[in-house]
Amino acid sequence: MMDGKKLWNDRLYQEVRKMRRYLRYMLNDHLLFILLIGIGLGAVAYHRWVQTLPPHFPYPIIAALIFSFVLTFGSLRTLFQEADIVFLLPSETKLRPYIQRAFLLSFLLQGYGLLLVWLAIAPLHRKFSDVSLWLLFFVLLVLKGWNLFISWKGNYFIEPLAHRLSMVARFGVNALFVYFLLVPVSVLFLLALCAIIAGITVYLVQATKRKGWKWERLIEQETSAVRTFYRIANLFTDVPQWKEEAKRRRWLDFLVSMIPYHPKNTFLYLYARTFIRSGGYLGLYIRLIAIGLLFLYIVPSEYGKIAASLFFLYITGFQLFALIDHHRTNLLIRLYPLPNDVRKQALCRLLFFLLMVQNIVFSLFLFLLYAGWIWGASWMAGAVFSYWLLFHYLSKRRKREGKI
Repeated sequence: MMDGKKLWNDRLYQEVRKMRRYLRYMLNDHLLFILLIGIGLGAVAYHRWVQTLPPHFPYPIIAALIFSFVLTFGSLRTLFQEADIVFLLPSETKLRPYIQRAFLLSFLLQGYGLLLVWLAIAPLHRKFSDVSLWLLFFVLLVLKGWNLFISWKGNYFIEPLAHRLSMVARFGVNALFVYFLLVPVSVLFLLALCAIIAGITVYLVQATKRKGWKWERLIEQETSAVRTFYRIANLFTDVPQWKEEAKRRRWLDFLVSMIPYHPKNTFLYLYARTFIRSGGYLGLYIRLIAIGLLFLYIVPSEYGKIAASLFFLYITGFQLFALIDHHRTNLLIRLYPLPNDVRKQALCRLLFFLLMVQNIVFSLFLFLLYAGWIWGASWMAGAVFSYWLLFHYLSKRRKREGKI
């Protein structure tokens, strides 16, 4: 007889063991130290920035959009595997305890993420809203539970349009509910939204009574969640379970065509193609630039902005240096008639170019903000720091560890 509770406990134990194995490398002492410094500096700068905001700052609109994004996106971690579509399909009706525990785990994990966003918004909320901060958090938790429930009920439908409409409707309801909670409006608006929420819930419960799960969608969602974790872990260490996904990105071919055709540029061409097409490196690079620009805007002092710029150059170089391990299991690369130092130098040249582009973006942003001496100082400091980071610190560190 199928025991959903025991099956969930076994799956959860196996998943925790796998995650702990890679978290040891991801949360190493060196990176944690840098992150703690960055978080501390960012918190101080953020608090000072909040104090400078004018009274007409549109806090309710911004909070509604941010919280709606966090509330809407997210699905259940079911821990289902590909073989379950065959072996668990006959026992679908007996897996209620399994899904209940999956719902609880997903709610706790996503509730923790919601807590972090709530803490980040707290300084703004205290300055611009009279609504109780704890009341806001309670409402957000209730809305998160409702969104998870509706997201789960969506797994009874296979039509893509139904899922897109669900996300749009939930985003709108979440945004309106948070907005009406933060602004002084009649309670009738909140009651009307509660009636809409109740109507959507009742409709989906009735519509899914005689439907079965769409196992292909459930397994695809779980595979996507696991793939996201492995993609991040693969930046720190080798992940055998990681299945590489390459994206063509023809619009960036002109960058690779700029590399001169010469044997010494073999690895430079290889790593440039890898950066553009594989492993999420390009997305990581763009995200770090965007977050860095946000920090440069928030940090109040000139020297603090230069420190923030160097911090994000360090994080980018540290993360992208994992490119050197990307082709470790490819035996064909060992047949290249080139010394191993050429491979390291090629990667350092590519990353130095990327860091210089990032450094120029930061400097131009500072120039547009202040048009003073700070942008030039930031550019000079970033260029020297990038060269030292790649050609000395990271290269020698990898050599000491025996990985180059």
